[in-house]
Amino acid sequence: MKKRKYLYRLSKVMLLGLFFPALLFFLIFWRYAFDQIEQGNEDFYENALLTYTSLLDQKIQDLERFAAEISAESRRYDSTLFKGAENLTEDAYQLYVTVNELSKKYTRSDVVEWGIYFYDIDKIITPQYAYTLDHFLYKYTGKSREKSGCGDLFSEERYSIRNILFDTTGDEEIYNRNLLAGVCTRIGKSNDRVMIFYVLSPRNISDSLAIVGGEGIAYYLLDKDSGDVLLAWGEIPEKDAGEVLASDAWKRISGIKQKVLYNIKSNYRQLSVTAYISQNSMQNDLIDWAVTIRILLLCTVFFLLIVCVVALYISYKPVYELIREIDDSDGGEFERIRNTLNGKDSKIGEQEMLILDLLVNHLIYGVPISEERIKRLGIEEAVSHYCVFLAGGYFFTNSEAEKLTQRVKEHHDARIFITDWQEENYSVVIAFLKEENISGLQEELARWLQENYVPGYALYTGRTVDKLENIQLSFRSCLSQMKKKNDKRPKGDADIPTPKEEQQKKMKEEVLAYLELHYRDSDLSQVQVADRFRISNYTLSRLFKNQVGVGFAEYLTAKRLECAKELLLTTSHSVKEVAAMAGFASENYFSRTFKLYEGVSPSTFRKK
Repeated sequence: MKKRKYLYRLSKVMLLGLFFPALLFFLIFWRYAFDQIEQGNEDFYENALLTYTSLLDQKIQDLERFAAEISAESRRYDSTLFKGAENLTEDAYQLYVTVNELSKKYTRSDVVEWGIYFYDIDKIITPQYAYTLDHFLYKYTGKSREKSGCGDLFSEERYSIRNILFDTTGDEEIYNRNLLAGVCTRIGKSNDRVMIFYVLSPRNISDSLAIVGGEGIAYYLLDKDSGDVLLAWGEIPEKDAGEVLASDAWKRISGIKQKVLYNIKSNYRQLSVTAYISQNSMQNDLIDWAVTIRILLLCTVFFLLIVCVVALYISYKPVYELIREIDDSDGGEFERIRNTLNGKDSKIGEQEMLILDLLVNHLIYGVPISEERIKRLGIEEAVSHYCVFLAGGYFFTNSEAEKLTQRVKEHHDARIFITDWQEENYSVVIAFLKEENISGLQEELARWLQENYVPGYALYTGRTVDKLENIQLSFRSCLSQMKKKNDKRPKGDADIPTPKEEQQKKMKEEVLAYLELHYRDSDLSQVQVADRFRISNYTLSRLFKNQVGVGFAEYLTAKRLECAKELLLTTSHSVKEVAAMAGFASENYFSRTFKLYEGVSPSTFRKK
């Protein structure tokens, strides 16, 4: 067993990691699965129905927004609703124009019908037709106003500004009803009292709110105060709606206690939704599936035991073949392999550590290098010269250092080590060379800095030395060059911008010049400009914030608006043409943006 430690550990991992967890999982599932599945199903239906009711509320909220939109637009002088309700009764042509306008501007496919009821003239106008109230009620109920149960929805007693009213078009069969939802408001120059309403069918609701899925579920929309069913849809149960709603919320199906009634409150105080989960629902299908899966899990546990044995054979065979090729020694399989490999790579590891010590301690901090450490590096035969470079103004990231190291190795048959010198804001590059000539390597480093960093970089090349213990002389010659260059700088010119600041200023000027030429192009975008100047989108945004004082989008929009205002005042082009000429993608977007910034529409601005 001592020489088969890996086989022993592998066996334990297979059994403890696969077979016993599978067996434990089966036992836990056997005991607790039904409880968890039941709770999960209940949470699913609870959350789904909450979402369902939320979307139903959103549909009614859409009616409120819709009513507010019509009310606001009716006060515009060019609206046919502007002159008021009496104008519609006096002028038949005006009534026709109004119906035609509603049909073109407010066509909706998500409701059976919508309309505007004028209290003062007792008339309903829809995008298709103009009705008397009696005619409209007869269309949906087959009864007169007095006999129709929903006739009082349109009574003046129930009128209240911005109030939401609900009623149903049917009295008998709840599955054939439509829901009436209306918002009381005022429209036109005369502030006529109106109710803007939807006629909603079960199909309108279920189709637009199909996120939950409806198999095996019956839905009941209730009047919260009276408890009356306003609307019902979904899978119709055999029982009467009243019997269903009066039943116990919990029942046993196939021996499992399940929740079958869910009562959800709407944001509107008048409404609530009750869902009935029948025998054909997904919940019951999941319970049946759980019963079947228990048997499958038991078979799976025994199958995994066989898999463990096969996996042991497959996993251990390569190790067995490997240890047959190495000398027999004490310890387990991997210890014997490790002992063999350690002898080969220990020298490499020591070399790497000593090189790092050399970089950090000897060059920068002046710690002497002993001859013994130099010998332990074992690189005197392969390397004959050493040189140090200082790159100013930038710190290499690990990925950048790795790329540069690989590039030098491929093109110059040299090995470099890169570290940073944060105290002086410099990067240190140490080169181990086979030849004394460093011009090619120096050009490579300069080219790299030119390709990747800002102009005006500082690169100092130290003298080439032939002994590793003298490499600090190369480093000191770099320091001497750096000191001479710094001493030549003018004194007291604190306002002279740094190369990076000059680059940002130059970049800003180039970008602004480019935008001056191309801002009328509607396809121009921030990403496109960033790609044009080979900078990131974030860098371009930061450049505008720091150098211009506003964001890119704000600047571009302002340029286009200035051009549009000039065109509006000096040309006879239409608003659509002006939008295209100024660089806006569409007339609607241009009008919204113009009004947002200028406070008036483009047409009004031109008239002023």
